[in-house]
This record gives sequence, structure tokens and C-alpha cells, in this order.
Amino acid sequence: MEPTLKLEHADARGEIYSIALPDNRELMLIHSKAGAFRGGHSHDVDEIVVLLSGKMRYHKKADFDFVPHSVEGIDYTPLLPGDLSHNQAGEVHMGEFLEDSWVVEYKFADKDAWTQTDYEPMRERVRASQG
Repeated sequence: MEPTLKLEHADARGEIYSIALPDNRELMLIHSKAGAFRGGHSHDVDEIVVLLSGKMRYHKKADFDFVPHSVEGIDYTPLLPGDLSHNQAGEVHMGEFLEDSWVVEYKFADKDAWTQTDYEPMRERVRASQG
């Protein structure tokens, strides 16, 4: 099977593409514009996120809840091209894009065998950036 690229979603923040892989797995290729927020949720499977280009802040729930997220440079992990983040199952995460960026996400599961749970305090920021 050859990988296939499919546009899944587009809005003011950018686009999300799926790349179909063998065994019903997929990669997600995400283009996000500067100022956009994505995520604000957790999954019931592990996930790897790799920043291909641009610059982003990667917020995790522990930081978001316990450190004042209005303080610059405290509540997030900066990601630069080539950096990755491992999100463990159940770990709430959200990307804040400081520049136009491209990201790849890979979940360690069949594409139909995982679930997502939104975390409302972060989802508020995500919705506000949708334009």
C-alpha cells in the first residue's frame, strides 16, 4: 500500500492532512498559522508530535493548571524544528504556534481504535483562535 495524503480539515488556523499507512494507521500532517492554538485534549493512547518547521509552545495540563499561564516563558515547553514531544495516554496537551509551522503527529494505535477527551480550559483558547 502506498501512503496517501488527504485533506481532513481547514480553517483560519491552517490545515490538517492525514497520511494513510498500512495496518489502518495514519500520520497527521498539520499546518498551523502563527497565533493559532490546537489541541486542548488528551488521547487514550500514546502519541508523538514532531515540529518540522516554525516555532511553537507546547502546553501540558500540569503546567497549565499549576503555573500562571499568563507568565511568559514558564508554563510551556518551547519546540523548535526537529524537536518532539511524547504525550502519554491521558496527558492533556495544547500547541500554541508562534510562527507558521508544520507538525507531524503519530498515535500508537489503529486509527479507529483511540478516543479523545477535551479539556475545557484549554479548548476555550483553541476555539478563540479558530477565527
